[in-house]
Amino acid sequence: MATYIDIITGFLESGKTTLIKELLENDYLKEFDKILLIICEEGFTEYDDEKLQEMHIKPLTLENESDLEDNLFHLIKDKYHPDYIIVEYNGTWSISEMLRLKIPFDYKFRNIAFVSDAENFRYQLDNMVTVMQPHILNSDIVIFNRFDKFHQGTQKKLSKDIKNINPRTKVTFINDVATDKLLKERFMTFNNPDNTYLNVKTNLKAVFFLVVCLSLLIVLGLPNAYNYTQSIVAVFLSILMQAIPFILLGAFISAGIQIFASTGWIMEKISEGKWYSFAIAAVAGFFMPICDCGMVPIISGLLKKDTPLPQTITFWLSSSAVSPVVIISMLYAFPEQPYLAVVRIISGLCIGIIAGVVLKIIKLETKDVIRGNRRVLNIGKDVLELKNQGAKGKVEAVFAGALVEFFRVAEYVIVGACISSVLQTVMPQTIKSMIGNNILIQFAVMVIAAMLMSTCSTSNAFIGRSFSNNISTVPIVSFIVMGPMLDLKNIVMLSEILKKKFLVMLAMLVIIESAIVFGTLSLFM
Repeated sequence: MATYIDIITGFLESGKTTLIKELLENDYLKEFDKILLIICEEGFTEYDDEKLQEMHIKPLTLENESDLEDNLFHLIKDKYHPDYIIVEYNGTWSISEMLRLKIPFDYKFRNIAFVSDAENFRYQLDNMVTVMQPHILNSDIVIFNRFDKFHQGTQKKLSKDIKNINPRTKVTFINDVATDKLLKERFMTFNNPDNTYLNVKTNLKAVFFLVVCLSLLIVLGLPNAYNYTQSIVAVFLSILMQAIPFILLGAFISAGIQIFASTGWIMEKISEGKWYSFAIAAVAGFFMPICDCGMVPIISGLLKKDTPLPQTITFWLSSSAVSPVVIISMLYAFPEQPYLAVVRIISGLCIGIIAGVVLKIIKLETKDVIRGNRRVLNIGKDVLELKNQGAKGKVEAVFAGALVEFFRVAEYVIVGACISSVLQTVMPQTIKSMIGNNILIQFAVMVIAAMLMSTCSTSNAFIGRSFSNNISTVPIVSFIVMGPMLDLKNIVMLSEILKKKFLVMLAMLVIIESAIVFGTLSLFM
């Protein structure tokens, strides 16, 4: 049986000791012969040494953070042979110092609970965010106490503050840090119910996805089920293989922007606030020749640096149109129609600039559309766990920040790739059955295809070319230009930082602009 290690962390006088005393006094712990209590902070509430001895609980005090030696738990195992370990951790110590320690193969970190005094939480978050954030990011549950003076609305705001930092952690409010059922289930059973719940939830999602796939296969015809399944898997893997290298590159660029580039520099170069800054933002993508997937972390990095929203959106929407790689792919896909590469550049720039100008006219700012607390979302070097200073520390911060950005975006890529792989397999057949000679219908079908097929900007020219036998040139160009702008996968990724209402509004704005731009083009082509 594994020896579980539960960590209770929080600032001084947050209620950690009271919580631990309640847990230690529970009958459940009578099942253990040897319990080790590691105390990293002595608060005003003290433990009764005689009572601990009666309960076969051995206290171990660590005076300094330097006492967290690499072999600490191996020494503990050899000396104390505990059946269960609970740690009262110092909230001002780095939580990573504890989690990096090597533990015996039969030991397991089970729960990390962050305890906070609700009355002081906002003050602490404003003044000690760099200390508090890593504890919350690594927590499985956040426990608020002393909240009796707060109404339900304030409790919701506190929960939102926590979710902005760590969307996966549980948030609970308990009176006297004592009898909450969730705590009993979490700390007083061998199996963490939250992990079970997450596993069930994940399995249900997987089952639901498989049911949808099977339903589509039934609709399309069972004789081809094996072929369709192969196609879905192949498309899913190809999307990941195309996207991940660019996302990794984008994560490094995003981290570099946040660590090295000052807000003033960014605003001066691509978003000075003047009207001509839209032109600068529109062509800036030429100097970052990566696919639209890789642009998402970069856009996130710019928004976290408070770059003006209109210019940032212009930069994002126009970037795929002016990318050298994209231009070359257009020339290869349409060798007999090289002017289409110019059409793609001009139409992409028009849509990007107009969208930015509209956002500027309606005075929509970054703070209005970004999710959560921007200060907390930023991965600046002051909130990363770094071991070096100066230039070496900045380089380390870039790598650490890129790691944070990559994994923050990667899960959204996987979800988007799952959806896109099914739709990309099904859509071509559906499109062929819907296409007629009406150019409006063709445009509408191409808009839907651009959103759902989620093809990479560096390759969608070749996919657009495959429709040339059934669809007119202008709707095909609209599919190629709008694909990176309305890419479902990218929208899912951007929902990590931007509010969903804004993303829906932006998508509608792009569709309306595209209808005008390509409707005008159809008069000349």
